[in-house]
Amino acid sequence: MDSAANDLFRHICESAPDAIVVVDAAGRVVLVNARAVEMFGFPAGELVGSTVDILLPDALRPGHVQQRHAYMQHPSTRPMGTELQLFGRRRDGSEFPVEISLSPFQSGGATLVISILRDITERRRLEVEREQLRAVADMEKERQRIAMDLHDGIIQSIYAVGLNLESAKEDVKSRPDDAVKQVNRAIDRLNDTILDLRSYILDLRPPRYGGDLVDSLNGLVAEFHANSLIEPTLDVEPDLPALTEEQGRAIFHIAQEALNNARKHSRATQLFLRLRPVDGTLRLQIADNGSGFDPGADLPEEHRGMRNMLARAAAVGALLRVETALGAGTSVMVEIPVQTATGEPR
Repeated sequence: MDSAANDLFRHICESAPDAIVVVDAAGRVVLVNARAVEMFGFPAGELVGSTVDILLPDALRPGHVQQRHAYMQHPSTRPMGTELQLFGRRRDGSEFPVEISLSPFQSGGATLVISILRDITERRRLEVEREQLRAVADMEKERQRIAMDLHDGIIQSIYAVGLNLESAKEDVKSRPDDAVKQVNRAIDRLNDTILDLRSYILDLRPPRYGGDLVDSLNGLVAEFHANSLIEPTLDVEPDLPALTEEQGRAIFHIAQEALNNARKHSRATQLFLRLRPVDGTLRLQIADNGSGFDPGADLPEEHRGMRNMLARAAAVGALLRVETALGAGTSVMVEIPVQTATGEPR
């Protein structure tokens, strides 16, 4: 690149509204613009020559080194808006969500990569506010639905049981066989009503995160088993890496959403959860043998479970994957980057 072209390139970089960071094949920063300096709080002289990992949260750095090496083996243009959940780290240690586009190019026989970064903190804030408003509206709809269901479903079922028992009382002497049949029908209806009531209780009073992920998951599975016909199992490997409070809470609530979805929609009879460390991440997998669904179909607005799980994963820099097909069950997998040092065995 000649001097004029180099000056033009730098002028374009400095005029850009987004942060621009140019790195070499080893991941070292060779150029930053003023917006990058402002966004991350590092002086330009401190960034140039450092590895780009300095701009990432500590927990994401080990995994990013592997991703960076893999990318440089087959560099390609990656635009913004690819739905990856990415985070940057300022010089003061604070973290913020970003969108990043990557564009490799050749300069002097070497491969360089232009990274364009956009701070999406405000967008995320607006998304959270919108979700909160939607949650309030959904809560009101849910209250109305439960009131109608209680009146039209459970109360009517109990009323029908009462009629059966009254009829059985009349027949118990003259037609004892008919009385027994009516009592058995009443028992079946009562059992169905109890299951409905348990379902409502689970929706209205969901388990809470207690600060310890494994203990909280055990409590979640136990309550799920008591309030559904699905047989769950929880497999936890020893020597799990330590998590922050925020990370543990996010994984717990993702598991909670996955179990609620399975209970409401899957028609499954078996479900398992597996928690284990994998390559610098902590992975939780929740899989069932239910009916599955078409992953390409648009879900109705009231089916918010998937959106909730994606939002919780994004908030802590985790990756969420869902594998399913009609009639083939569903597998939800969340992987959250963790420190390389492990925590105490649980």
